Amino acid sequence: SGFMFLLPGAVIMTALGFAAHNLKDQVQQPASAANAIAICASAVGVALVFIAVSGLVKKNVDGPKLSVICFLTASACMVCSPPPPWMNPALILLGGLITAISPIKKGGPQEVGTADNHGLPAWAGVIIFILYLALAAFTIYDAAVDKGWVIPFLTAGMFVWGGGPVVLPMLMTVLTPTFIPQTIFLTGIALAEMMPGPVFNMSCFLGVQLALASGYPWLAGTVVCWVCLMGPGVVLTFGAMPLWNKLRSFSAYSRALPGLNAAAVGLLVSTIFQIYGALESRSPWPAGSRAVALCAYAAIEATGPKYVPHVVIVAAAVGYAWSLTQAA
Repeated sequence: SGFMFLLPGAVIMTALGFAAHNLKDQVQQPASAANAIAICASAVGVALVFIAVSGLVKKNVDGPKLSVICFLTASACMVCSPPPPWMNPALILLGGLITAISPIKKGGPQEVGTADNHGLPAWAGVIIFILYLALAAFTIYDAAVDKGWVIPFLTAGMFVWGGGPVVLPMLMTVLTPTFIPQTIFLTGIALAEMMPGPVFNMSCFLGVQLALASGYPWLAGTVVCWVCLMGPGVVLTFGAMPLWNKLRSFSAYSRALPGLNAAAVGLLVSTIFQIYGALESRSPWPAGSRAVALCAYAAIEATGPKYVPHVVIVAAAVGYAWSLTQAA
């Protein structure tokens, strides 16, 4: 059932990747209709990232201590851009360590729920974690010597904790502009948000283009990028499930959890500036792309996520209209 949840979006994003590959030369022309449409769709992607991040800040960052953890984490990511592979998990663990040592005071006692054990036994979870760490060590080494387009997906999948809004900017810093034009990458974010399934399916959108550009079999390239980005999180989830009841019964973990969450949100906060900076640098119509991003934010906040496709279509129409004024 999990695979069927992922499959439709992966197929559609692969098809859109083919289209983007065929239009990339037109997108690179600043006054072209394709570039104007892509830029305005990218502005919607920026708005979607901002909505997601601001919602997480409101939910997980409560009080001065968590605010300091969140925004210092974001600042560290902005200063060290692009960050080394180990930095994101290290910052999350540091945030957890701070609240484990100096706990956050809650208004009342917190209940620790119980759940039945499902899936693998605890010893299997330990083995999965050991293998995961071994692969992580190899990934750090390979990322230092391999300058191709496959290893960034594995690095992002292994080390970038915090969800799609963190993973995609990390990939953008590595893949653009060497392998993928920034405008196409930003457009892919908006398209991925429109599709069923997780935004990680953008790996199919990128993978098919990278494979076609390098002469690699497109299906193999798409699958490799998808597995490298999606696989580590799935494996880590199966490793954590057998240990979850034991883990959450530890008081140290309960104290660390608010700091872990605040630091993870801090990683997301830093991505807003990275994505917006890329949009601003590529837009032939900076004032218009800012206006589209602002209006897209307001529209999605007012109507809800189910209307994201409509907002993207309207933004694309605005971009096309602007391109007609340039041709006239």
